[in-house]
Amino acid sequence: MAKEKDTISQETEKEVAPPPILEVSARPITPIGNLVGFASVKFNDVFVVEDFKILQSDKGMFVGMASKPDKSSTTGYRDTAKPITADFRTELVGAIITAYHAEVEKLQSRAASVATPEKQSIKQQLAEGAEKAAKDNAARPPTEKSGKTDKAER
Repeated sequence: MAKEKDTISQETEKEVAPPPILEVSARPITPIGNLVGFASVKFNDVFVVEDFKILQSDKGMFVGMASKPDKSSTTGYRDTAKPITADFRTELVGAIITAYHAEVEKLQSRAASVATPEKQSIKQQLAEGAEKAAKDNAARPPTEKSGKTDKAER
């Protein structure tokens, strides 16, 4: 009878547990093959998993779990962190891809706000410089020149 009560209380606790709070940070990179970024996920402010790989394929974006090289594996890598349920995998992958897109949008808006003005050609820059120098020289008062040169004074 005591075992039944323990089992019931454990099942009740599992059902009441709140969903995990995921804090995702994504870092877009210059694409290397199909790799377009990395992400790390903080779970409930108590546990972090780093090195999720954000990949782009012809079928869309997907997330590679944190892994390490393993020669005995068919893919050459072994996942070091992975979700157990399909529902949580869907939630995790969605959060990572959403964070990646948000970071890319931030970078694009920052790049657009720092747009550089069009540069003039070198020929135009030289012409403007010569014109400015001529105006500056014309604005200067004429200097008095005596008939003597520096050599004659010595």
